[in-house]
Amino acid sequence: MKGNSLTLKQNEVLLFIKSYLSWHRRSPYIREVQHGCGISSYKGALDKLLAIERKGYIKRTPNKHRSIKLRSVAK
Repeated sequence: MKGNSLTLKQNEVLLFIKSYLSWHRRSPYIREVQHGCGISSYKGALDKLLAIERKGYIKRTPNKHRSIKLRSVAK
């Protein structure tokens, strides 16, 4: 799945989400992703999440807080 491979920063965000879900038993806010991954802006964090979602690794519900769900991706 060459087209679905993550960049280094996207992979870092995905690992943060997995860790956060494991530790807190709920998904992080976008601001928590931003701060947890050292992303300088809210829009930058949102862009990373949208790219990860487009590649099929996560699913988000628009306009809903804590709506990030992990999806299983066949490799």
